[in-house]
Amino acid sequence: MKNDLWVEKYRPTTIKDVIGNEEAKTLFVEWLENKRPTKKAVLLYGPPGVGKTTLVNAAANEYKFRIIEMNASDARSEKAVNRIAVPATSFVGLDKFSSEVKGNMLFMDEVDGIAGNEDRGGVSAIIKIVENTRTPVIMAANDPDLEKLRPLKKVCLLIRFQQARIPLIIMALKKICEQEHIKYEFEALEKIALNSRGDVRSAINDLQGLSEEGKTLTVQDTLALSLRNKDISMYDTLKGYFATKSIMEVSNLLNSSNVEYDDLLMAIGDNMPRRYTDPGELAEAYDFLSQADVFRGRVGTENWHLLKYFYNNLAQAAAVNPESYKSFEFISPPIRVITLFWTKSKRTLLDSICVKIGVQCHVSKYEAKMIFVPYLKLMLQQKKKTNTLIEWLKLTPEEVTFLTGLKMF
Repeated sequence: MKNDLWVEKYRPTTIKDVIGNEEAKTLFVEWLENKRPTKKAVLLYGPPGVGKTTLVNAAANEYKFRIIEMNASDARSEKAVNRIAVPATSFVGLDKFSSEVKGNMLFMDEVDGIAGNEDRGGVSAIIKIVENTRTPVIMAANDPDLEKLRPLKKVCLLIRFQQARIPLIIMALKKICEQEHIKYEFEALEKIALNSRGDVRSAINDLQGLSEEGKTLTVQDTLALSLRNKDISMYDTLKGYFATKSIMEVSNLLNSSNVEYDDLLMAIGDNMPRRYTDPGELAEAYDFLSQADVFRGRVGTENWHLLKYFYNNLAQAAAVNPESYKSFEFISPPIRVITLFWTKSKRTLLDSICVKIGVQCHVSKYEAKMIFVPYLKLMLQQKKKTNTLIEWLKLTPEEVTFLTGLKMF
């Protein structure tokens, strides 16, 4: 079996390759191209796994937008929403005028999660952002009929997504099998497709989990499949995870949730100190979490049948001391995601400098960064006869200021 996660490896890169929902795709493209007067934001709604996020990513790739993504169910307060959404929609970067990037596209997933009891101005903050946005704003929801979403729906174009038709899912599974040289019984693919209940992502994950190199996939192999609960968001997964009373309870929760493995691992790690205040319990929980991280790495590079060990260690981390649980406010989105977002402009600037050094000095970007940049920084800080160097490398004033103040990278 190949090393990559198939749901990512075969993720469509163009709109036409997104499975099903032709009417929804047409409406979305018309809105994105602004072919007719419409609202500034769009709300894609429908069950999980039917192509909402996939369509957004494919459209961004096809129309050359940079996606700024946030999970609205994890950012419920006005402050949390504005921290990411305002910078993404308020400014037009210089790279918008290049041929490679058209500008930002804000994508807010799981906006139905923002309407829970803990909403602290998130909906009103999103409405203000939509009213003042200079970039496309796209939202996705599983259940748009919640009472608190009514004001948000008034400022959005609503586009409904249906479950993918079973024949289309079977065709997609057959294509993957052919690409991966997997032998199969048609009835096995049919069973996987039916079990998915129209969720393409789940069907592909099941196909990969059941397939083995050199072995024919049979109906017998699909008997262990169980129907997933597709309505568990990141917030609900974390809430159930940390409030668990037993390993069995949290294991059932993890097996039924479709939250991405890496996102879940980061979120649990960020919130673990809030769950366990006793140093001994926290150390034990982090030990299980570190083992889960090891198995996640092995899953990604070797074989997906090891996923059960990943889940088992996560479950044990949650159940170190069930009796000590007290409700707390989650840290979200993951700290690493926030850090990468806020440092992106700096990383982009450094990358631009390294490209210029590479062109002039005939070295790779990595060599330019690790070998040339430290010396260039020292030379610029001396401020003696550096004009020739700046002109030769074609450095902008912004890049010079960045280099002289650079502390680490």
